[in-house]
Amino acid sequence: MRALVVGGGVVGLFAAYYLRREGAEVVLVDGLEPGEASRAAAGILEFTRFKINRINAVGYPTAYLSMLSRGAARIRHMDPKWILAYARSYGRDPGEDAWEAVREMGRFSWAEYRRLAEERNDFDYAEEPLYELVDDVDKEVEELRRDPLRPKFEEAEFEGRRAVAYLEAARLSTDLAARRIREEAAPGRIAAYAEAVGDGFVVAGGRRMEADVVVVAAGWRTSRLLGLPVAPFKGYGFRVKTPRRPRAMFIDLADTGVAVVPLGGWIKATGRFDMDSTEDHSPAERVLAGARKLLGDVEVLDMAVGYRPCTPDGLPIVERLGERLVVAAGACRLGWTFGPALGRMAADLALGRVKEARFPSSRFGRRTP
Repeated sequence: MRALVVGGGVVGLFAAYYLRREGAEVVLVDGLEPGEASRAAAGILEFTRFKINRINAVGYPTAYLSMLSRGAARIRHMDPKWILAYARSYGRDPGEDAWEAVREMGRFSWAEYRRLAEERNDFDYAEEPLYELVDDVDKEVEELRRDPLRPKFEEAEFEGRRAVAYLEAARLSTDLAARRIREEAAPGRIAAYAEAVGDGFVVAGGRRMEADVVVVAAGWRTSRLLGLPVAPFKGYGFRVKTPRRPRAMFIDLADTGVAVVPLGGWIKATGRFDMDSTEDHSPAERVLAGARKLLGDVEVLDMAVGYRPCTPDGLPIVERLGERLVVAAGACRLGWTFGPALGRMAADLALGRVKEARFPSSRFGRRTP
């Protein structure tokens, strides 16, 4: 079986990984190096908490407008179809079946990361609490109590500040994890962005290629290829070194908006949630300034840029669109958390093991084949 996987981010890499394990010949189609699109992420894994992705929750637009007014976010990408789908999805609960599917994704991904680490922990995997520094701890606690995934948490103190400790968390190095999955998937590569996709074919670099199955895991570019409502929310990730090393990973939501993850060879500092598909990366300076405020003097090793692919309700789209066409996209800020599960679901659909989609695009008014 020959499979073309369009997109070499975390979901595409895991789809390639699981297809390869089933004996498929896999070729990645992407203009970037495999893993590069997902390298900017902090590497925080939140298996039983969905709050970070609920961008259609009541009150979220007000919070985002506040971020815009403070310069903590910006909008440079406007898709009228996405905005319309967002308006239709606003305040809507997807239902218990969808939440159970999310729980299953969390359980599967957690087990897979543990298995990979037990085989060889060459990607800095560790399970530890995630500390959230917020303005109003009591309000945050109430919101967590309403989270449909029922996360385990406790009130805590972190570096002299009142915080919420989310207990079912883990972290990894996105740089090292991407390398590990890429090496095990061992895919071929077409170094070009897909210009068109269809049932069993991909056009890239002006060349049409046929395959037994095509898996589109192209992040926000899925909207251009398939017309699905997936928007880019850009973020920046810095690998830094500093003598002031925090004792655990944390997110400073009260001030800088920066997430900090201490890893073996460096510290990852990430931030921003800009609806922005442009190549203007000037907001990265605000992330670096926030990192310096939290960590003191830092030596910057490098910077990566990522475009989180978000659907209007924060849930992914995973379905078969034709006899030989599968899509898996839209994990928003939980791409690494659910990467193994989404890759496995895409592979199962591609192999014909699963027929029914758990996260169809029909919820946005699109007719599912």
